[in-house]
Amino acid sequence: MSLNNQIVTGIRVLDIAEEGAAAIDSMVNKLILEMRQQKIPIIDIQVTDTNCFLILGEKSSD
Repeated sequence: MSLNNQIVTGIRVLDIAEEGAAAIDSMVNKLILEMRQQKIPIIDIQVTDTNCFLILGEKSSD
């Protein structure tokens, strides 16, 4: 998937510093579901030791 034609409209940041794998999995899945319900595409996901960044695109008009 090419990101060249994508427009970034925002980000969501999850603090995962003190969380275990199951909690992180649950938090990310909940956020993905929320974005799908709002018809906001997730363009990319970046992860550091302490945070998970979800890069959001333009809301779908469907």
